[in-house]
Amino acid sequence: MRHSPTRLSALALAGALAIAAAASVARAGDGGLQLPPAGHTLVNLSASERMTLPQDLLTAALRIEARGAEPRKVQDDINKAMTRALALAKAVPTVKTSTGGYQVYEQRLERNVRVWQGQQTVQLESKDSAALLDLAGKLQGAGFAVSGLNWSLSPERAESVRDELLVKALGNLKAKAALVARTLGKSGYELTDVNLDGAPQPVPMYRAVRMEMAMAADGAVAAPVAEAGETEVVVGVSARALLKP
Repeated sequence: MRHSPTRLSALALAGALAIAAAASVARAGDGGLQLPPAGHTLVNLSASERMTLPQDLLTAALRIEARGAEPRKVQDDINKAMTRALALAKAVPTVKTSTGGYQVYEQRLERNVRVWQGQQTVQLESKDSAALLDLAGKLQGAGFAVSGLNWSLSPERAESVRDELLVKALGNLKAKAALVARTLGKSGYELTDVNLDGAPQPVPMYRAVRMEMAMAADGAVAAPVAEAGETEVVVGVSARALLKP
């Protein structure tokens, strides 16, 4: 019995659909996850490990402000103050220095009086807190005001404990898989699709920063005081556990 080309094409299409349908039975929809063998149970698990570390990086932001009737004079005052500040900072090699936003704008006061105001920020960062605080005090004495003074955990310090936390987190994951298997009356387990969170995630544990603004005996501004807190570093892992009958 001969079939027309159209009939043959329809049969071929029907056969392909049947094969696809049979393959879909062996796979779960979301993510194409293959169904476990009979008697096995698939569970999703996650675990983490954490460590508390002393903060080792101090950052400060100080701003210089100027005000006047002419924008030229305001900008000249800011530029000169920033030049002096950067000269002071360059003398302290253990402190990383950068400049922040620079803005000058006009304000209209009562009776249509116009005043120009501007500011620029200098940012300090160092693991040498004594040097940074001393420099910050000198900048305060030069007319700068503190916008922020904060401790944090440096990225390299957090990364230095990553492997240790990762090993412990994986151990916690295995222990959890074994516990689930025993509780469900399974003979064992196998971890599949193990996922790592990536870089360790620092969780700051804030401590108030004290800033002493009193004048020193010679009239200079006393250096601010900053006390470091702690940061909790967390590494997480997750996996699918195939529980054996």
